[in-house]
Amino acid sequence: ELNLGNFNQQRYSLGLRAPLIKNKLFFGASGMFDKHSGYYTNEFNNSSFDDQHSFAGNYYLKFIPDSKWTINLNGKHQKNTNSGAFPLVYGADNAINKPYITSQNALARMKDNTVNISMTVNHTGKGFNFNSTTAWQQNYRYYDAPLDADFSEADAITLINNFGNKWNKVKVFTQEIRFSAPPAKTSKFNWITGAYFFHQNNPSKQAIHFGEDAALIGAPDINFSTTNTSEAKNTGFSLFGQMNYFLNKELELTGGLRYDYENKHLMVMGAYQKDGEAALITQPDTAGTVKYSAISPKLNLNYHVSLNSIVYAGYNRGFRTGGLTPLSSDPSQPPLYPFKPEYSNALELGSKNTLFQNHLHLNIVAFVTAVRDVQVPTLILPDAVTVIKNTGKLVSRGFELEAASTPLKGFELDYNFGYTHAKFNSLKIAQYGQEIDLDNKQQIFTPEITSMLAIQYSYNLDSKKEMKLLARTEWFYLGKQYFDLANTIVQNPYSLFNTRIGITSKKVEIFFWGRNLTGKKYIAYAYDFGAVHLGNPATFGVTLSTKFRKL
Repeated sequence: ELNLGNFNQQRYSLGLRAPLIKNKLFFGASGMFDKHSGYYTNEFNNSSFDDQHSFAGNYYLKFIPDSKWTINLNGKHQKNTNSGAFPLVYGADNAINKPYITSQNALARMKDNTVNISMTVNHTGKGFNFNSTTAWQQNYRYYDAPLDADFSEADAITLINNFGNKWNKVKVFTQEIRFSAPPAKTSKFNWITGAYFFHQNNPSKQAIHFGEDAALIGAPDINFSTTNTSEAKNTGFSLFGQMNYFLNKELELTGGLRYDYENKHLMVMGAYQKDGEAALITQPDTAGTVKYSAISPKLNLNYHVSLNSIVYAGYNRGFRTGGLTPLSSDPSQPPLYPFKPEYSNALELGSKNTLFQNHLHLNIVAFVTAVRDVQVPTLILPDAVTVIKNTGKLVSRGFELEAASTPLKGFELDYNFGYTHAKFNSLKIAQYGQEIDLDNKQQIFTPEITSMLAIQYSYNLDSKKEMKLLARTEWFYLGKQYFDLANTIVQNPYSLFNTRIGITSKKVEIFFWGRNLTGKKYIAYAYDFGAVHLGNPATFGVTLSTKFRKL
């Protein structure tokens, strides 16, 4: 497959699947190279910013010793380079009025490399089915030079984390085992049970350097660094089970239970170093450990009104584990301070319907979720460290609608609508030595309304129906959205339009596409200290793909 577009967008992918031993052993491999020249311009050197290129590979072996067993081995790797990883601008007005322009003097490239190896074993039996998934993943992310942390031309703050591959390399091992009832058309009872285990090792070392212009941001000195070192080890497991039982032909009961346990260990150490001098230890090597566990139930009741209509009600309890505060340069945020788990209780009521002889599928659901001990993140600068505290109570309520229709031959319509009102009933945070009351503020990164309409048309170009004309257009609408807890950084409602048109056949496909056709300028995300990043501008391109098959 070949993709070309504006902003020097290029993507090339190639894949192969083939049997090595007929009906027994299969091999597959695919690779992809992806790049673009960046949507931002850096005024500091009048060059493109946020240039990205990546290469990814995926390889697998599938072994089928007999009709009951299947074994899959899979290896994936991805290598990303980003020249200008944080195209940020202070202030929403500045970002919108002078779009896709930044000015940064520290020009580091972010290197982000990931490797994933996994093995899956499946067994189908008369009494039960068995599945085992074993996986190991490693991610190594670092900056090849000091990274601009003041997002300006000033020599004020830079971030350094290139201390060799011993640091900032996260490794995770996971193992999941599941047993389930074999499929049976006449059975009233189905079940699944299993266990999950993980171990994560995350050694981190990062230095914040204050340069000649550090006084501009209120630093007490110039030409010095503070270095934070930490080693985090997290181990956990869970046991889970779920059953489905038909009380009668119409009424189906689903019940589930999950037990989670997690052990978190964190070691921290801090140092101060004047340029050209020896480092001084400011935070001795100190460690802490916390343990958390929780039981999370789930209960659903489905009423089959007819073969094409279901009404359901459900409850589930959610759990997010607690942890320990990392080391930062803010003396008011002591390290190794434990924060509690976050718990949620969610209720939903909905229906799923197929109408007009399968020409319309309509799903509707209403929900309410209450969260206590909300984990509220606070970004500590200039360390770019996130500190979490349990400071709030959040209630989220709303409804969602999904509709899919085929009103005329060749036409497909899809429409989704969601309304969410997520508000903190209680939220008090510490800021500049004072307690700030943020009760009744809206949840961040949660648009009040989300809506999507897609219209697709296909037309057969030959009598054998092997070649088709395909056209698709999409409209997205997102309501008001906040990006900071005080609700001062806001993105008002906006719409996006995408389109795709082309010809598809058995061997060749060619499509012309466009995204954000009107070039809408909107805030994609922002940080509570005021830095803003815009969503992608209008992009256009062409995709050409071909398939070869040898029987």
